[in-house]
Amino acid sequence: MLATVAASLGRLGLAGTKLGVAVSGGADSVFLLYALRQVYPGPLVVLHVNHGLRGPASDEDEAFVRTLAADHFRSARSLPATGNLEQHCRRERLRLFGEWIRSGVVDHVATGHTASDQAETVLLRLLRGTGPTGLRGILPRTRLGIVRPLLDLDRDAIRCYLREHRVPWREDASNADPRFLRNRVRATLLPLLRELEPRVEANLGRLAAIACSEEEYWTTQMPPPSSLLDVNSLQAAHPALRRRILRHAIAAIKGDLLRIEKGHLDALEALALQSAGDGGVSLPGVEVSRSMGWIRLASPTAPEYRYTETVVLDLDGRRLQGPLRVRAWQPGDWFQPKGRVEPISVKKLFQNARVPLWERKNWPIITDGVSIVWMHRFGVDPKFAATGDTGNILRFETQIS
Repeated sequence: MLATVAASLGRLGLAGTKLGVAVSGGADSVFLLYALRQVYPGPLVVLHVNHGLRGPASDEDEAFVRTLAADHFRSARSLPATGNLEQHCRRERLRLFGEWIRSGVVDHVATGHTASDQAETVLLRLLRGTGPTGLRGILPRTRLGIVRPLLDLDRDAIRCYLREHRVPWREDASNADPRFLRNRVRATLLPLLRELEPRVEANLGRLAAIACSEEEYWTTQMPPPSSLLDVNSLQAAHPALRRRILRHAIAAIKGDLLRIEKGHLDALEALALQSAGDGGVSLPGVEVSRSMGWIRLASPTAPEYRYTETVVLDLDGRRLQGPLRVRAWQPGDWFQPKGRVEPISVKKLFQNARVPLWERKNWPIITDGVSIVWMHRFGVDPKFAATGDTGNILRFETQIS
């Protein structure tokens, strides 16, 4: 078993790094620490997250792990639970692991996920209607820096090894709580599937590995991520490619795909496939808008549209009907750009020029109180344009956001 862990470490390419070991006190994480101390040549730091869900028992887990860790130990308490308890605890562990990595406490964090966990995860995702990407299950290595050296070992073999070597661990009573779907899959569904196919866990692990390899290939085939997607191109693409392009774009804006579920992707694809019109959807961490044949993805905190433009105006009093004022365009505004014999509504002007909705927000104009004197991109109303006979000229540069 130690040779299996060593081979996994070799594939993960961790040589020379300071490795954090996530130890809860349970059998899998205790074995992980025990094995790494035998086969990993670099420095190890034991990391423990106390979720505080079981009162004194949680504190006893932390004390137990502290005795295993000796001097190389870091612990933290998670934030109070909100929403789905399993998801909250997972997010908190990832948050704290990320903080330890970013702060330089460790370079990577190894967790004790096993082949049994992999099988359960793939089944859970199948039950929830996952797509091909979700079939990857638990990744051997993530962009955050989490690594899983035990994915080739099953839970029963690990417990047998610990018993043979008289290595103690702690049992978490919540692992048998039937309120959690994972526990029901572990206690009821997997045993039933083993009766039908004894190698079901290995087969599910193989499925995850194939899906992971497939996804790695697709990633190399993706065009560079863009926050602006052409609707016609999306509609012409094969559905498999289209959905990957959409996921690729979300990840580029958000930085990851955490909390992005099938329903979110369905809503985004429906927006792309609608025959015409504008619209939008809100995804976790991403705002999506459709306008003028384009779909734009942006962070909710992204700055507004920005530009720089030089403007020259004729300020002869006989032409202006009031003081100049800068404001954003408003529905009902009309403007007469160069080349037109009569004014046109600004909304119609935007439509003719195919200006998408997200660019129109706060679009600046200069007015004299009666007429629009100047509009960004569309220039100066010809009757206010400076000529060789102009006595008073206003020249300015806009830098508006």
